[in-house]
Amino acid sequence: MSTYIREHTDWKENWVNFKPTEFECSCCQTLDISSDLVDLLQEARNILGPLQITSAYRCPSHNASVSSTGESGPHTTGKAVDLHVSNSQHRKQLIDYFTNKVTGLGIAKTFIHIDIIPQAELSNRPNCWLY
Repeated sequence: MSTYIREHTDWKENWVNFKPTEFECSCCQTLDISSDLVDLLQEARNILGPLQITSAYRCPSHNASVSSTGESGPHTTGKAVDLHVSNSQHRKQLIDYFTNKVTGLGIAKTFIHIDIIPQAELSNRPNCWLY
């Protein structure tokens, strides 16, 4: 079962390639991220090399201001991140790696969205989509 990281002091030693600040809401600096998600990202980093997080946790008001999902979108759960995509080969590498490891995969030109939200919690959402 996933725990949530809400304090910088809760950061695990084995998450060596990430900092808690990368997962904070950009408007209020709230940290509320699933340890399972950070574990998945560290495993990916160990295999794929550097990963740049462009968005992780978002407080409800921030999410409403930047996303059509309003105040209750995937990023508000602490189980979603957007990863920067450098080029088409990098995009394919990320898609290939995460496809069978996540429940949500959104594909855009400059980023991919991944999340580990159980399908039962988002029953009306597709598993994969384009932005």
